[in-house]
Amino acid sequence: MPPDPLPATARPVLFILGPTAVGKSALALEMAERFGAALLSLDAMQVYRGADIGTGKPTAEEQARVPHGGINLVEPGERFTTADFLRHAAAFLAQCRREGRPVIAAGGTGLYFRALTRGLCEAPATPPALQAELDALPLEALRERLRRVDPSMAEPAASPLDLANPRRIARAIAVAEISGKSLLQWQLETPEPLIPVQDFTSVLLLRDLPDLRERIAARVRSMVSAGWADEVARLVTQHGLPAIRDFPAIGYGSLAIDRKEAARKLDISFPDKALSEKALHRISTQPVAPDIVEQIIIDTRHYAKRQLTWFRKESIVRQINLSRSATLNFLEWWT
Repeated sequence: MPPDPLPATARPVLFILGPTAVGKSALALEMAERFGAALLSLDAMQVYRGADIGTGKPTAEEQARVPHGGINLVEPGERFTTADFLRHAAAFLAQCRREGRPVIAAGGTGLYFRALTRGLCEAPATPPALQAELDALPLEALRERLRRVDPSMAEPAASPLDLANPRRIARAIAVAEISGKSLLQWQLETPEPLIPVQDFTSVLLLRDLPDLRERIAARVRSMVSAGWADEVARLVTQHGLPAIRDFPAIGYGSLAIDRKEAARKLDISFPDKALSEKALHRISTQPVAPDIVEQIIIDTRHYAKRQLTWFRKESIVRQINLSRSATLNFLEWWT
């Protein structure tokens, strides 16, 4: 069963939404400190422990300044669903309500925003065997299978589905095959949301495209300079190469392969849980191949485009272009 809707609070939940690198986190942290609020991450990749640099997770110092929810909930490789996120969010919001603390929810996972504010449909879970079968299919094969089992969800002009996202397509296929009913029909029968429309306000942060593209490139390069490759090498050592190679966050898989190649050149067995700190350091400090960095930048830009497409379908959000507007102009309507 879905969590019960929360009672109204003195100040509505503020959603700060937008594509990666637009400036959501910095603004949310600034506002949380200004208003004594807690922060709920709406980033499906920040739930994984140890995946910090590459997901843009708040630093330990930032987490000490402001209470955070939605981060460090499971290990890489563990299953974490939107329903799991809603259960965590319900407990986090309830705690904040008891403390009289307002909440800012910030991030770029549109499905989390939609589930919190529209409810989560109770379609059946995907069996592991079917999930593995669908995970092995390329994108075009998934689209073709969706056209066979649920044509309404496969039509680009009418489908609410992100048809560039293989995980979302696989979910729609699974629901149709298991239940004999379209995912869209399940969604129409969705229970009441955790945060109804009268209890939140929202803003979509935007930037001019050249500005956003440059910020994405700078962000990726900054992450690499901050030790992202070292983070990935350590995660591979802890969880194994397959788990990190298949990790859904952008960049982790390609960096895992890059670190394995770096270890090969150094004649170091990798991954190996018995690897010494000295050997791991040698692997981690090898430069990342420039083509890997450039591909991560390209993939991140494509992801940002998909995020914008999703959020622009949400009619309830206000839009602010940070390339043209002062950051804090909209504070008045949250006070």
